Amino acid sequence: MVRALIGSEALDPEATPEPAAVRNHRRFALTEVTFEAQPVGGATVDVWQDATGASQWCARVVMPNKDMPSDGVLAGRMRDGRLVRGQVSLLGPGPALRGRGPVLLEWRGVGTLQAEAVPHKG
Repeated sequence: MVRALIGSEALDPEATPEPAAVRNHRRFALTEVTFEAQPVGGATVDVWQDATGASQWCARVVMPNKDMPSDGVLAGRMRDGRLVRGQVSLLGPGPALRGRGPVLLEWRGVGTLQAEAVPHKG
């Protein structure tokens, strides 16, 4: 049996739990982004499955530096034309950490990111 020593504690690699795995990670840009139906520009979105298989997502958005609610609905358009939307809560930065001018805010998806069908051109 192989054992690794960390400090004075011996760890059994077979008894050590596997680190949490992220699967199916994707990153994409959104245009025509709105927060609570107000235009805010563009966003970068990450979606993935956590170690339990649950779908997770977050969005980073450069937004005007003004008082923002800590949650709301974020929506935007993907490159293929689909409109996506979802409920979000603010991860950071908090109001005390914001400087002057636009600020990069990170929003955590609450629930699933919903996608509408691509409109048919015909």
